[in-house]
Formats: sequence, C-alpha cells, structure tokens
Amino acid sequence: MDCNFDRRGLKIDNITKVLIALRFYASGNDQRVNGDTLGYSQASVSIVVKEVSVLQAKCGKKWIRFPSNLQDTKEQFYLIGEFPGVIGAIDCTHVPIKSPGGNNAEMYRNRKGWMPLNVQIVCGPKMQIFDIVCRWHGSN
Repeated sequence: MDCNFDRRGLKIDNITKVLIALRFYASGNDQRVNGDTLGYSQASVSIVVKEVSVLQAKCGKKWIRFPSNLQDTKEQFYLIGEFPGVIGAIDCTHVPIKSPGGNNAEMYRNRKGWMPLNVQIVCGPKMQIFDIVCRWHGSN
C-alpha cells in the first residue's frame, strides 16, 4: 500500500466494515491502532464498530441461538478434537470502553488498568455463535 494513500471520504463497503469490527473485537487494541493497521482513521473505526455492534444487537436473536440438535453438535465437535459430549466452546475477552463515569465507574477498571466490558461468547463447531453475554464490568 502506498504510504501516501488516504481513504478519507471514500465509502467503506459492508464486508470491510464487518472485518474492521471483528479485528477491533479480537485484537484488544484501541481504535487508533486498528485504524493504523488497516489504513483507516480512528474516527472511521469508531463509527464502523458502533454501526456493526448496533446491527449485531438488533439482529442477534435471529442469528445467535443455541442449536436444537445437540447430538449433531456433539458429533461435529468430536470430529474436531475427539473430545466426547462437547456442545459449545466458551471464551471471554475484554472489550475497551470509555469510562461510564458516576460512582461505580471504577468497577469497570480491569487488572491491567483500563476500562472494558467483560464479554463471553459460546461458539459451535462450525464457527457459529450460540450465545453472547456482555453485561459484566471489567473487574469481573
């Protein structure tokens, strides 16, 4: 990529928006770092992450759900790692937020000194999202 290339004013397509948001969610870096890495401004990353997050929240019930056929899910997981009886893989991450302010703001400060939401995701054997919980403050 040309060092002098500037995307200012150019439309960001939907696939790129999703990829920018996923990169932000997964990296644990701030928006400026993700923007620099991907060639977008911090402001653009902020707008995109908010837009994608709002759409995920609105459409979540349609796409995020636990499977109805647990036996099939167990078999698929068994084919991956030969571990019997698995119906989901779970992990958590800290997603950075601005300080919420108020009397309880420090509850959001994690052990590394910054303020996140503690987000838990359960996924399936084919990278489906079965459940998301993002209501816990970073000190949990």
